[in-house]
This record gives sequence, structure tokens and C-alpha cells, in this order.
Amino acid sequence: MSKAFLFLHTFEDVEYAVRALGFPVELVPQTPIRIEEKIRVDRQEELENAYRRLCNNNSGREFTALRL
Repeated sequence: MSKAFLFLHTFEDVEYAVRALGFPVELVPQTPIRIEEKIRVDRQEELENAYRRLCNNNSGREFTALRL
């Protein structure tokens, strides 16, 4: 069964979700600009870059962190 945190907003929210869910996670924008783009995070070192990519592909402020 998948686990997710819904409607997150900030980088601190991403950090919290990863601590709670563990790796790997996928960051899913609520309103994506490029719907085909997937943002998977496998390690802590990738988290900040993944969050930037998420922000660049999200026309809204909310996103979901989904445990893969």
C-alpha cells in the first residue's frame, strides 16, 4: 500500500514528509506545468534539487509526497 502526505507547501514540508515516509518518494505537483515530468527522490542529497524542480513545474503552491 502506498503512503502519501497531501497538500504540502514548503521545503520544510518536504523534509518532514521524507522523514515520516522514508525513501524513495515522488514529489507530485498539484497543478503541473509539464504533466509527464516525474520527480523521484532516492537520497537526502537529492532533496533540495528535487524541490526546486518541483517548484519550477508547479503552477500552484500545493504538492504531494508519495512513498514509492
